[in-house]
Amino acid sequence: MKVHILMLALPILLSSELPAVSKSSIGHNDGPWNSDHIDSLPPEVRQYIAGICRGPASAQHDFATYSPREKRWRINLEYLRCNGIGAFRRGNQCLDVDFVEQGSRFHVGAKQFRDCGF
Repeated sequence: MKVHILMLALPILLSSELPAVSKSSIGHNDGPWNSDHIDSLPPEVRQYIAGICRGPASAQHDFATYSPREKRWRINLEYLRCNGIGAFRRGNQCLDVDFVEQGSRFHVGAKQFRDCGF
């Protein structure tokens, strides 16, 4: 009887589908510097970055953080890499730029030098 059950169960197990695996999780290499960290930001923030960079830019994970409660993006320029960047650091302090949501757009709310995170 056990052999009969196993013989019925085996084809069912072999024909069942394997779980789907996301393509992005296989071999996805999100290096420390990635332009995708900029590309997913609101247009106003991307325009600001384009204005201070002279060419392609890349950023680390901690480059931009969003606070839904405050409806605010904080851009940590020490995690940005591009041509033209450099005037945004004073000793151990780095410039952070806050973009605050007003209506359907984001505007610069504050610029402040804070202790660098690296």
